[in-house]
Amino acid sequence: MSFPVTGRATFEGLYAAPTVTATATIGEVREDEMGGRWRYCKAGAAIAQPLLGMGAFATYTSVTPAITAVGLLTMAYTGSGDASCTVDQYANGTIIIGAAAANRRIYHIKGNIVSADTTGTLTFYHPVRYAMAGTEWATINPCPYADVRPMASDGYRSVVCFPLQPVTSGYYFWAKTRGLCFGTVASTTPGAAADDRALAFNRDGALIMVDEAWGKSTPNSMQYAGYLVEKTASGDGDQSFMLQLE
Repeated sequence: MSFPVTGRATFEGLYAAPTVTATATIGEVREDEMGGRWRYCKAGAAIAQPLLGMGAFATYTSVTPAITAVGLLTMAYTGSGDASCTVDQYANGTIIIGAAAANRRIYHIKGNIVSADTTGTLTFYHPVRYAMAGTEWATINPCPYADVRPMASDGYRSVVCFPLQPVTSGYYFWAKTRGLCFGTVASTTPGAAADDRALAFNRDGALIMVDEAWGKSTPNSMQYAGYLVEKTASGDGDQSFMLQLE
């Protein structure tokens, strides 16, 4: 099911069964009837357990831009790590052009063609601001929603979305990124003690209180997830929270 660019999406559409073919653009954003935000995602692996934060597994690609004039909306490139790029694989991603500091720019990618060997072409949402000599370095960062999977539990990935239903590997679906939500906890149910309100993501994408994460004897900066909404009492917590991924 697809939605208009403007206006809100229905919960019926957002909770529709995942599909094997895309019905929207990866990374496309919608707001639900209660003001929550959702992103269109592709599952790079099976999501058997929803209500956990999913990580971004799409990886960057180093390329070399071709000579490109100011004002163009397309840019050709070469890169040894890009021999099997598919159509619009980089849609809604970004590219950083490593020119002189004053001319260094991030361009937002609208789409791309299939790469031939190591050569491809990107289309931008906005025109090129500074001419490229063809000698700069550049890094393509795919849309973070193009390959979402259960967290690797190694502490080296960030949560980018929160699926509310199981998803088959390779299928497309809408996942929540902001708004009222309910999650799985990693240890102590949040809110059981006074002043326990802020939540972080554990390495597996479950919720953990920030004092269990940031307040350890060996401090870390585990990713902020959101905060509890309902009142909780001594010894009684809740997993309803305000998700704040964006």
